[in-house]
Amino acid sequence: MLNKIDNSTATITLYSADNKTAILNQESFDRLEAALNSLDSDISTLIFLGPSIKNFCAGADINSIKSINDKAQARELAKRGQDIIHRVSKLSATTVAAISGACVGGGCELALACDYRIATGIKDTKIGLPEVKLGILPGFGGCTRLPRLIGLPNALQIILQGKILSAKRAKKIGLIDRIISENIHSDNYKEALIEASKLIISNYSRKKIGLKDKVLTYTKLGRELVKSQAKKNILKETKGNYPAPLAALDVSLKALSLSIEEGLELEAQEISNLIISSESKSLVHLFLLSEKSKKIGKSASEQIKEIKIGVLGGGVMGAGIASVFLEKGFSVVLCDISEDGRQNARNHIDKYLSSRRYMNESLKEETFNRLRIKEDISSFKDCGLVVEAIVENLEIKQKVFKQLSNILSRDAIIASNTSSLSIDKIAKDVENPSRVIGMHFFNPAEKMPLVEIVRGSITSDNAAIKLAALVTQISKFPVIVENVPGFLVNRVLSPYMAEASQLLSEGYSINDIDKAALSFGMPMGPVRLLDEVGLDVAKKVQSEMFKAYGKRMKAPYYLAKMIEDNRLGKKSGLGFYKYEGKKSEVDTSVYNLLGLGSERKHGDIKYLSERLMLPMINEAVMCLDESVAGTPGEDAAGQVDLATVMGTGFAPFRGGAIQYSEKMGAKNLLNKFNEHKGIRYEACKGIVDRANNDASFYS
Repeated sequence: MLNKIDNSTATITLYSADNKTAILNQESFDRLEAALNSLDSDISTLIFLGPSIKNFCAGADINSIKSINDKAQARELAKRGQDIIHRVSKLSATTVAAISGACVGGGCELALACDYRIATGIKDTKIGLPEVKLGILPGFGGCTRLPRLIGLPNALQIILQGKILSAKRAKKIGLIDRIISENIHSDNYKEALIEASKLIISNYSRKKIGLKDKVLTYTKLGRELVKSQAKKNILKETKGNYPAPLAALDVSLKALSLSIEEGLELEAQEISNLIISSESKSLVHLFLLSEKSKKIGKSASEQIKEIKIGVLGGGVMGAGIASVFLEKGFSVVLCDISEDGRQNARNHIDKYLSSRRYMNESLKEETFNRLRIKEDISSFKDCGLVVEAIVENLEIKQKVFKQLSNILSRDAIIASNTSSLSIDKIAKDVENPSRVIGMHFFNPAEKMPLVEIVRGSITSDNAAIKLAALVTQISKFPVIVENVPGFLVNRVLSPYMAEASQLLSEGYSINDIDKAALSFGMPMGPVRLLDEVGLDVAKKVQSEMFKAYGKRMKAPYYLAKMIEDNRLGKKSGLGFYKYEGKKSEVDTSVYNLLGLGSERKHGDIKYLSERLMLPMINEAVMCLDESVAGTPGEDAAGQVDLATVMGTGFAPFRGGAIQYSEKMGAKNLLNKFNEHKGIRYEACKGIVDRANNDASFYS
């Protein structure tokens, strides 16, 4: 770990048990402490390095955070890390964090304790403090040291939003002192960093905090102004459901009036409260699930490196899917029979690439050069995957898939972006149907993080694993689900949406219904979501769900009536809401249009929230027990949790539908259903059985 370069210079390389990555846990702290203990007094320059070109230090071991349920234990962990890192800051030797790859969380806090920070300019070099995304705060000195280094406004942007910055952005605000060449390789990057470290010590003038930021950082009035605006932004963003950002704001502000040691004490105190909180446990649960999902396709990662992607359909979804693959380095052929469709796709992709701030003109041009837009599907001949994103019509899809199977090589995968149609039926006339699979992106494809991989009854394991690898490669999260109507996400959403319509029919206002969902932690209310999806699309899905699952999916006739009145939702400017530019408000004329009368009764928000969420939870448990996401158990429950959060918007601080059910307990959940019995639904057998047997949803 400690290596002496010459009489006055030494390096410490950060390692973990596998000697390939660096994370901070008890073992790595012991190693670091041993290295510091063996440091010779004649060493005047100490350089910290990571174990590989793509990893400096990925922060604290998340599994150790997950296992802590005691405040004293949490405080002890924080103090251990603080003591080692603070010791680095007190060394008489000049210290340099020589960063390449990930430098996040505790790794960033170690870098902050050094005198200088240099970094390679490779795209994998990232630095930041993502702790609030795990429901905690930077507890190894981040809240105390970062505002002093780059000023309070810049520091809070990183701390309160859990931001990870590129090396270029970090240098601009003074977090990184110098960037060395982007054209650096794994066989020489350490030597380059060591030489750059020596140079920066001998010849460098640190970027100073600007006058405005100095006032906002070091005056009482300035800090009060920053606090007021930051608190307002936090509450707007989190609705008060996430305690970590508020705690991090409080510690960051107070620490500026304290010594470093007192600031560290405050961090340890606050992190011990947060780390055992329900919110943190839920967010850690989701983080671990997202990391696990990245490994689903790992065995096929080499097979998809050079694959060419075909996208059939130049509509919003097709163009969005093409944009995502292009941005991540794939060559894409997009086909649409309509000239307007092709031009609209080109415009859509151009607009998206232009919105990517990191893309200069040269990179944008290089990216666009990997795109071919064609009329004839024979252009897909050399594609290893074709994603179909055309009209949601079974007969048309069957015809197209048959044509594709005759054009493509026998082992090329043919995927449908269908949101509701059977993969088996789509594959009916395809040669070698084991390669037909669902690849369900959510709208907008560029932003939504989840992709459902839908297995037909004879879809091959290889096709599913290769798609999972591709989904991971485009920085999204794959969930493999079975070919049931609605798959997983739309099936879970449908009773929730149906219940919103039912509440509307009972006289509750659109505002109260949507407000109730927001109070639970959903990103938008169900009525607003109908407008966003498009009422014509929602009606089609609702019809399929009712045919498949019966009365629990039944909703009043409102969508048909709205469509008759040319109200398609946001895309037409009018739905349940009316839209003018970026502004929107409930269109109260809807009540009379639907024959409900203009009088609305006031609804208790907690009651309405329960009415909305219980059907969704019920359906999620049914999906778990019916093996929609794999054999019932911990892994399948985790898949349902990930899908409900990333696909339906289920409140992340609640950990997903199954995690929420687990925290409530089956008995309490059953009692909630019984309170509302006779209205529309009752608890499914899975909830009843677990309540009677005091069983876990994860077993």
